[in-house]
Amino acid sequence: QINSLERQSTMKIWKILVALVAVSLITLAVRLPITTTPGFFIGGESGIAPDNWFETSLVDEIRLRVSGVVPRVVIIWFVEIDNDFYVVGENDSGWVTRLGDGGEVHVRLGEITYPLQASIVNTGKPNIVQAWEEKYSAGYPEFFSTSASNDFLDSSSIYKLSRM
Repeated sequence: QINSLERQSTMKIWKILVALVAVSLITLAVRLPITTTPGFFIGGESGIAPDNWFETSLVDEIRLRVSGVVPRVVIIWFVEIDNDFYVVGENDSGWVTRLGDGGEVHVRLGEITYPLQASIVNTGKPNIVQAWEEKYSAGYPEFFSTSASNDFLDSSSIYKLSRM
């Protein structure tokens, strides 16, 4: 009878472990960056930012990782102006909240991940917004033809991503 109790106890432990693994895998799948859903894996090979970026006007999205106990990775639109990248994020989003006024970030462009320095933009915003709208308005007319883009921009911050 002791052997039977041990077997039942072992089975209960295995069931609990399998359930924990299943919950962990489901949580991991949900936390991966899918469109605008944040995750924590950025992937790509580590690289050093080049002196001059290759032509990025046809690249719609980059992956942006902001550090934290659990890093936050988002897939986000960007523009390049004068060889620097700019991104726009809603102030109440997790990655913007973590980044605050700036800090080190990692950007995946293609298959390479670059360490960059993010700094909040306080001047020259109209030029950045104009470049952002010019790049994306043709591909996303439903966003730019309504008040959605204005509402988004009114509650957002702009970050410049520079070489370190």
